[in-house]
Amino acid sequence: MGIRHRITSSFVKVFGRPRIEKLIAKQRSTVELPGAIQPAANSPTRFEIPLEMMKLLQERDDIELRHLFPVRRLLSVIKNIHLSVDSISENPATPSTDASPEFLEQLKEYARSLSVGPLEFVKLPQDLIFQKMGVLYDNAIILAMEMSKEKIDQAASQATLTMVFGTYDDLGMAANRIAEFLRERGYAAQADHPLGGLVLFPPLAQKAGIGWVGKHGLLITPEFGPRVRLAAIYTSIENLPFANSNDHGWIDKYCKICGICIKQCPPMAILEETVTHDTGRKTDIKQQECFEYFAQYYGCSICVKVCPFSKAGDTYERLKAVVEKRS
Repeated sequence: MGIRHRITSSFVKVFGRPRIEKLIAKQRSTVELPGAIQPAANSPTRFEIPLEMMKLLQERDDIELRHLFPVRRLLSVIKNIHLSVDSISENPATPSTDASPEFLEQLKEYARSLSVGPLEFVKLPQDLIFQKMGVLYDNAIILAMEMSKEKIDQAASQATLTMVFGTYDDLGMAANRIAEFLRERGYAAQADHPLGGLVLFPPLAQKAGIGWVGKHGLLITPEFGPRVRLAAIYTSIENLPFANSNDHGWIDKYCKICGICIKQCPPMAILEETVTHDTGRKTDIKQQECFEYFAQYYGCSICVKVCPFSKAGDTYERLKAVVEKRS
């Protein structure tokens, strides 16, 4: 075993299951909040990456970690996940439910100052709330933050992993700050951290019209392709301009033409044919194969790197023209 594996394994063991379980329990306490919206019977169960990582290290001799965790960022992420739940108690007792167009523009401007964008509004479907989790409102503000193309182009690498954790951390802090911004102006808000969220973010962002979920299971946006992380805020504002359409459905057709992520995926974890489960939910990823490689090789990100949409610029329009020409 390499020195990085030994250092990382020691860190994971010292960091410990109790700390992670405490964090998960804190998030699951949201289901007990007064008036919390509960998950539906067919809602997905969240895959608990930290616990599964510990299980791999404890049970498998053939698993070797190549990376080091960015400890400062990781501790900040944990702090802000706790804050996203603890700060709910700061909501006003009788929150406002109406917001002017001018205020919503101020909200977007504040989000942009935190490097958040795109930002859209969407009604949260109950079946996107993870089992054992709860949210206060189905009025959702979905947030996206760009990941560095330079660092994604180095995937799989320590530099990529460090950047990804940094983006998770920055977006998590931004979500908490935007929630605070809303509370200070009389609205109730519940921030949902991008790492280990309470809901399934990619289909929620697709419903918001921000982009379309690609074959690799990641949201593809016109601005940055799949080089984004997602978070959300649930708020008492009832008159948000909710999205009711999505102009990015053509991406699904392009993914069927392309298939580069399928070919380039190191553990061959992206399926050629979509699998539909009994619940009606569709899957394009072999989760265990993806996770085992992800866990050992810097969080991977190869599918993000090779996706043509990651080039950004005029790529979105050029690829759209390809699809339209074939139609």
